[in-house]
Amino acid sequence: MIEQMKKALTTGVGLALKTWAEAEAAGKEMIKKAQLSEKDASRFLKSLKESYEKTQKKMESQISRLTHEVLKKADVATSDDVKALKREIQSLKKALKTAKATRTTQAPKSGRVAPARAKSSAKGKSKTKSAS
Repeated sequence: MIEQMKKALTTGVGLALKTWAEAEAAGKEMIKKAQLSEKDASRFLKSLKESYEKTQKKMESQISRLTHEVLKKADVATSDDVKALKREIQSLKKALKTAKATRTTQAPKSGRVAPARAKSSAKGKSKTKSAS
């Protein structure tokens, strides 16, 4: 009994790793060996196809999960990580542009005052020199 279970498990895993064409061919071979009627053969192939598709989806899910875990452990950025960083960079660029625009509109006001003071002090020095 244990040997039959091992064979069934090995066959199941083997079929999961094959393409549907290969799995179907293996199923048809089993049908010939078991000498199933056409009706039973049809049910068997339908059941095999459903099992195959479920197994494929499970394997895809597990592989995806394992891949994600490996990338996380290896500290490799995923495409979602890169997209998030791109969005953050764009946001920071907009904020920087807004800050520069705000400074530019405020800069001439403060810039006008400073040169006027410099001229006043220069005029005062020259008047003092002339008066001496």
